Amino acid sequence: MAMESACKLKVGKETYAGKVRMEADYIDFSGSTKYRFRLTEATNARREADTILFSFHGNPVSIGLGEVRKAESWMDYISLPRTLADKLGVKEGQHVRVLNLDDSELIHSLESKRTRMVTNPMATCDMVMLGVERPSELQKIEDLSESLNPNGAIWVVLPKSIRTVTKANVIAAVREAGLNHVETVDYSETQHAHKIVRRPVPKRAVGTPSVPVAKVVSR
Repeated sequence: MAMESACKLKVGKETYAGKVRMEADYIDFSGSTKYRFRLTEATNARREADTILFSFHGNPVSIGLGEVRKAESWMDYISLPRTLADKLGVKEGQHVRVLNLDDSELIHSLESKRTRMVTNPMATCDMVMLGVERPSELQKIEDLSESLNPNGAIWVVLPKSIRTVTKANVIAAVREAGLNHVETVDYSETQHAHKIVRRPVPKRAVGTPSVPVAKVVSR
């Protein structure tokens, strides 16, 4: 999950108030101006009280978060950045199917979790990664959900630059399939990913009859 906070940002001699968001391998700032700091390009990261400091392309950067505990958790995040598999919630040894995605970073990240790649369309799996560029490709969601384990998930990956298929298209297809859209994340700089899961089975209240009870009609 992404981390967000109000903050005071200082880049060089310039100071800004706004909101900062950290997700996977970058920190985004939005306010009177916008910045994106890639963690792989930040050096000498450290914490001083409630402030995160680092150098970015030769410029000193400080992000004041207002709370020491918050700064500690952000520093932990920066020190141990998450992989793409971490962002998607992949667990060690899970069975994953990848469709319509030619992504070496994803494959490498999945391998780091010792996942088992599923190629048999009839085999069950814990997660499906589906690349989509046209609305018609969303029709695969319902069939793919049939092969999911009970707590499994489908991630639909969409290009940010293509408007022929949108989040609204995804949500409509998910509802038609009787599933739930639960989360959207930045998969990469050019792609969004939408998480889809099965709807929870309603729990029967204690003492509720398991068979219909005939109604008595007074006359």
